Amino acid sequence: MSGLLEYLEGPVAERGEDYLVLAMGGVGLRVQVPPRTVEAADPTLVKLYTHLIVREDSLELYGFSTREEREMFAGLLSVPQLGPRLAFRLVSALPPEGFLAAIRNGDLSALEQVKGIGRRTAQRVLVELAGRLSKLAPPVVTPLGEKEQVVLKALTSKALGFSESEARKAVERLRRECPEASVEEMIRRALGILSGS
Repeated sequence: MSGLLEYLEGPVAERGEDYLVLAMGGVGLRVQVPPRTVEAADPTLVKLYTHLIVREDSLELYGFSTREEREMFAGLLSVPQLGPRLAFRLVSALPPEGFLAAIRNGDLSALEQVKGIGRRTAQRVLVELAGRLSKLAPPVVTPLGEKEQVVLKALTSKALGFSESEARKAVERLRRECPEASVEEMIRRALGILSGS
């Protein structure tokens, strides 16, 4: 039911270790949030991206300061036998960048540091989410070095006229295949790649 409430915005009426109460038109809404969100919350106005969990006997409202944290929480809820409480603990313990790095590197110890996450659960999280990593976060783009930037500029100049995306793909490939090549050599090889020869 995450789609019902996209976000909540309002002043903080009360704060606890892992929750905030937002004053919303005469109603105090209690939202479970990571402790770092409690610390950073501006008492006059806070915006939380929410995820509502409906149970037979209760409603649980979780809030996150960024969409990425909420996506991470929703992704974790899809892991078999990992309920909202453990998913919430993982989001609270690891910011999205740290979590994604742990999944990408197969780092079980980073996940096991979270209370309630044993080795088997950590392995399940890694297996379930490794395949969906590209949906959870875009791949890390390594910044181009000075030499590569010169080559990219040359390829996308009016004289040569290649698009930035096709030129970047060629430069990335050359960076892997011949990192020691000179600028001239890289341009010559890139032209060969881009012309399909």
